[in-house]
Amino acid sequence: MANQMVHTVAKTAPKDDQSWLINRITDGVREAQLDLSTFTADKSKENDYFSSISDDDYEAWLKSGIPLAKITGTNNYGPYDKNATDGRNGTIIGFLESSVHVVFTRTGFEDRYPTVGVRYMGVIDKANLPYTVDFSAAQLEGLFLDYDKDAASPNVSVLNPTGGAGTKGDKGDTGAAGASVTAIKLTKDSNGAITGGTATLSDKTTVNITVA
Repeated sequence: MANQMVHTVAKTAPKDDQSWLINRITDGVREAQLDLSTFTADKSKENDYFSSISDDDYEAWLKSGIPLAKITGTNNYGPYDKNATDGRNGTIIGFLESSVHVVFTRTGFEDRYPTVGVRYMGVIDKANLPYTVDFSAAQLEGLFLDYDKDAASPNVSVLNPTGGAGTKGDKGDTGAAGASVTAIKLTKDSNGAITGGTATLSDKTTVNITVA
């Protein structure tokens, strides 16, 4: 019986849609390590993240412009999701700079943790991001201007200039004990009216007392 060989033909990489990125301003890119499992954990969102993907695909391409957030307890990042419980509902560190080639294997991914470029500065059109983000509620690092190029007149605004409320910080150290008043010496004028004085504190310092 003749040996049967199965050949798979790689797909042509789709065009990287960077309509979300209007102007880079500066280099403005840093490295980050993704965890690709966060992009495939919820099948209902795969079309938000991948240019094209089906159950028969062994390779796909992540879309550029995906907002990224850190996964709690790791140095890895995944797609921002306000409903995530693994930290990806936290601060957006920037946007995926370029499309990323992903190869699937029987056990998961050829490279589950690729290092990618993340844009942290630029002019963007938030309406053309791979999926909608409510920036009034999300925190965003870096500096981004949002340019609505479809508006009747140029409309440029700082994207999330203040960000959402951060988590409450740890309680600070107990402050030093305050000084207390140990003595007061008042001064009077010729009519007997108090015009001022001096207070002596427990740390031996003095404070002038004024009368308005």
